[in-house]
Amino acid sequence: MVVSGPDNRATLVMVLHHHQPVGNFPEVFRETYDRCYRPTLELLEDFPAIHVSIHLTGPLLMWMSENAPEYVERLVRLSKRRQIEVIGGGFYEPILAMLPVRDARSQVERMNAWMKDRLGVTTPGFWLAERVWQTDLPERLSGMGLGYAPVDDHHFLLAGIPSEDLHGFFRAGWLDSHLDLFPISRDLRYLIPFQLPEALLDYMDRNGRGGHVLTYADDAEKFGVWPETYHWVWEEGYLRSLFEQMTRQSHWLRVASMGEIVAERKPSRRVLLPNASYEEMMEWALPAKMGVRLKSVRRDLEQRGILSSVQPFLRGGIFENFLVKYPDVARMYGRMLQVSDMVKSGESPEALEALMRAQGNDVYWHGLFGGIYLSNLRHEAFSNLLKAEDALIRKGKIALPFVMEGDFDQDGLEELLVLRESYTVWMSPGKGGSLTEIDDRKHFFHLTNTMTRQFETYHDRGNSQEEHASSGVIPSIHDLPTGGGDPADIRYDPRPRRPFVDGIYPPDITGDELDQAFRCEADFSGLSFQTVDRSRDNVLLNAEVRIEEKMFNVSKEFHFSPESFSVRYQVSEEMSGTTSRWVEEKMWATEIPLTMLAGESHGRKLVLRNRPSEPLSWLEASDREEVRGFEGYDDWSKTRFFIDSSLPVRLVLRPIHSVSLSEKGVEKVYQGTIFFLLLPLSLLIREGWQITFSFER
Repeated sequence: MVVSGPDNRATLVMVLHHHQPVGNFPEVFRETYDRCYRPTLELLEDFPAIHVSIHLTGPLLMWMSENAPEYVERLVRLSKRRQIEVIGGGFYEPILAMLPVRDARSQVERMNAWMKDRLGVTTPGFWLAERVWQTDLPERLSGMGLGYAPVDDHHFLLAGIPSEDLHGFFRAGWLDSHLDLFPISRDLRYLIPFQLPEALLDYMDRNGRGGHVLTYADDAEKFGVWPETYHWVWEEGYLRSLFEQMTRQSHWLRVASMGEIVAERKPSRRVLLPNASYEEMMEWALPAKMGVRLKSVRRDLEQRGILSSVQPFLRGGIFENFLVKYPDVARMYGRMLQVSDMVKSGESPEALEALMRAQGNDVYWHGLFGGIYLSNLRHEAFSNLLKAEDALIRKGKIALPFVMEGDFDQDGLEELLVLRESYTVWMSPGKGGSLTEIDDRKHFFHLTNTMTRQFETYHDRGNSQEEHASSGVIPSIHDLPTGGGDPADIRYDPRPRRPFVDGIYPPDITGDELDQAFRCEADFSGLSFQTVDRSRDNVLLNAEVRIEEKMFNVSKEFHFSPESFSVRYQVSEEMSGTTSRWVEEKMWATEIPLTMLAGESHGRKLVLRNRPSEPLSWLEASDREEVRGFEGYDDWSKTRFFIDSSLPVRLVLRPIHSVSLSEKGVEKVYQGTIFFLLLPLSLLIREGWQITFSFER
């Protein structure tokens, strides 16, 4: 009888992660497929000894089913011959740790159902989006059929496990549940495909002998889509050469899937890992100024030759901090949880599907890629949340008019969500009596989908080319210079921009000063209004404020009708029968940030009411007097809005451009336009003022 022992060859576990987010442009799907996904799978078919785990996210799987069915057929073929293991996860690539358990389960079940239907198989292996780990995940994900996944060696280093022990896989448990985790080697992530194949073989020879299992897991887009990789990987033949050389060395080196290793071996040991992600992500999650300091510390330690020895103690932030770092992430996440709470009964599959589409991780963070700065991805997320609400309305689960009260973004302030036939508004009395959100519900368009401009680590001029010097044949995307951007293009918002935030300014205030809130003599963005009266169609807010030793009473009355809403301002100067000289010299300004996405595209119009001969541009600064209203129209989405003023106002427009990082480098990106409506404070006090926001005429 022959007894076979464990395979004592060095083993490289390969996990290739393929992802395109919900809402990405069709041409991006096609280009990435042609330059990366298709040739990689075709090449694998030529090398049957190379076994890998492959993960594809839901948006990509659906696109391939419709546009590249031959790819799915090849997946099935290679899976049947046990060369590849297709692993699952959340269908729309959500951060599972940040979802209610019911939603995480729905995402996983959606993926398992697709795999079973199209591939004929499901596996316990899964991809953890952005490798965001929380200590209690084994218990949160229990009962979902998930068994093992790759996470970064950084997680283990933070738990105090030395790098030389990071081979095989580890069992992470919590309460009575567990998951098996493969530590992804950072060294391998920076070797493949950026160094010669011989460098990988040398690394495996030095670290994998004696039956050690080392794990490489990373984005498949590195094979042809990341900058400078297509020529190297395909035209120069890097990947074919790598597979050829690994095949020739099969007497001491094998390439395996995670599933094969789990079937053959026991866990190396038990671990408890802290909340973590990969090293770069934890740096990006830090507040930007702290990120600059961390980079400085790392440079200093590297120059002193001790960076590698202290690296485990340089923790960085946690993924959840993006909810604090970016106000726009916080409000989107708050809206997602609102809708999740509405959908939780499970009685509308259509609403659940739209909710899951809005949970894709890409718009809830920012780092090397555009993330939250990509307005098309934000639009897709908000559009799906509106579609989920609409499905519940049509199902009879929400009756209009609908009003929900709560602290939706967990900032300690009560807010109101109002759904009417044509629109949705999110009202924040404690934030200057402003609106956090305005949506055109009929066209599923988030009109206030703008982005707060804020300092980013890569704006710091100290991020020099030297910091990103590459030691590879081609640079990793992490090694490319970020450059900081042109200082002339960089502007920061003093606070998040919200509709119907008000302030008082001198009469000679300029548009650029308004844009930066310079010379603002009274900023009401943080003024806490009290709700003094509320009915189905009306909300009356009131606040008292001291300015220049004088007390003012400010009231805002919101009136909601099916196709429009209005805001009625009343301001009075207490203990005074007549307006003071100070009041006579000031201007009241109300801001309304809006967007129709790409401001320069054909079919997006912006015109003054009753003055069509004076067209406006979303992309150009403008300053007009005696304006009674304006309207915007988008021929692509068919959304249209009208803003009318009961008094003539000075209308100032300033486009909002961010300077943000993507895989293409630092870019200037249009994020919307902010409209300032100004009128004399004395006129407002004497006559009151009403702004009406309409969606139908």
